[in-house]
Amino acid sequence: MYRPPRAPHPGSRPPGPGLRPPARRGQDPAVTARPRPVPDAVSAAYWAGADRGALTVAHCDACGRAHHPPEPACPRCGADGPRPRVVSGRGTVFAACVVRQAFDAAFADAVPYHLALVAPDDAPEVRILTNLLGADPAEPVAVGTPVAVEFEPATGVGARVDARVGEGDGVALPQFRVVGP
Repeated sequence: MYRPPRAPHPGSRPPGPGLRPPARRGQDPAVTARPRPVPDAVSAAYWAGADRGALTVAHCDACGRAHHPPEPACPRCGADGPRPRVVSGRGTVFAACVVRQAFDAAFADAVPYHLALVAPDDAPEVRILTNLLGADPAEPVAVGTPVAVEFEPATGVGARVDARVGEGDGVALPQFRVVGP
């Protein structure tokens, strides 16, 4: 007797690999190096600026809007080639939460930590997803909390162990530190 396939239960996960430990996907669970950003043609100027200790956002000359992350065309007006513009590195928390579970073994030593959307003071339409330094994970971070950017050399696969920001290793991670209440 033919039975039609059952409809998935509302709220159930779609078929597919799902979230599994790395060993199930054929990866070595002993490899716990954090992934390192790989600059491409679109993001190279952003990562080069970060390596020099400068925070940049993409700026469109056609419509005058800034956006982040860098894209080959302006997401607002579609103009080609937004250019990187250096911003001050000061901003405010737009939204924040506490991450309590490491979804990758490489980040197990980092939890719990604050994750936030930061709006730079001189590009308030931009939101930068970042972790917050200097914030107690046991305490909430209020919207509007002032923050300032700091740069940390990217460690992980392919990174020099002794790298410092500004040495031209190619990738420094912008992170924000709470600077006020």
